[in-house]
Amino acid sequence: MIRWLTIVIALFGLCLGAAPRAYAQGLIWKLPADGTWIRYEGTYQQIETRSNTGGTDLTIQWIQHLTIKSVGEQDAEFEGKTVPCRWLEFKVQTGKKSEAGINPGPVGASIYKVLVPKNRVIGKLADDETIPVSFLPIVKGYRKEGDKPVEEMTGSVFQIYPKVARFMHYKILEKEGEPEPLDLATGSVNAQKWKGKYEAENSQGHTVQEAEIWRSDDVPFGLAQWSVKQSMERKGNNEPRSAFKQVAQSLVEMKALEIGTDAKSEIESP
Repeated sequence: MIRWLTIVIALFGLCLGAAPRAYAQGLIWKLPADGTWIRYEGTYQQIETRSNTGGTDLTIQWIQHLTIKSVGEQDAEFEGKTVPCRWLEFKVQTGKKSEAGINPGPVGASIYKVLVPKNRVIGKLADDETIPVSFLPIVKGYRKEGDKPVEEMTGSVFQIYPKVARFMHYKILEKEGEPEPLDLATGSVNAQKWKGKYEAENSQGHTVQEAEIWRSDDVPFGLAQWSVKQSMERKGNNEPRSAFKQVAQSLVEMKALEIGTDAKSEIESP
């Protein structure tokens, strides 16, 4: 299994190495009252495609939890001005089911705490000047991986792909149908389905990612459910494009599981 996972990770890097970076716009569409939290649960599958060479495909599946919290408000300097900001915390756990809910194994949970300017969360695909909302800027941030010490994050944007969520920022999101009821563990909500697609290719690798997301103002942060399918193909460097063959897939299904109003941070900001 370790050998196969190493191959898959290498393929992700090969196919996406020349792609633009992907940011958190797809996760955070609105800011609920401070102290609000939401937990998503779903499955994450990785499939090694062997059928095109006469073998049997190998599938490995995990349970995944993602918790998003609003854990404090603070004024901070952003783009030369002092503006209201919100601390958001993202906790990711991936592993097998256990009596405690999920066993992430030796890797443990990953936690990211970021300070976001409130005026940059606008709930739209583009701002009033029609400029695409393609990333979530942060003033500062911290991360904790498993049992490792808390580290300060570098950079001025928060990147969610692939560690926090498997979907990217899509330059084009297409609305499908009209808003309709969506049944969740937290109750029925009114949700709008959107579809996005991302494609990248170089001389050896071709990746296609297709996502479906369900937007709803009835859930904290505005995202109720999502699914992602990513396919990876390979060929020899000098082979024609027609020689591409699928070598791996990843499939993700996530939906809201619990909502609360007593959020507490798990990272003490230095």
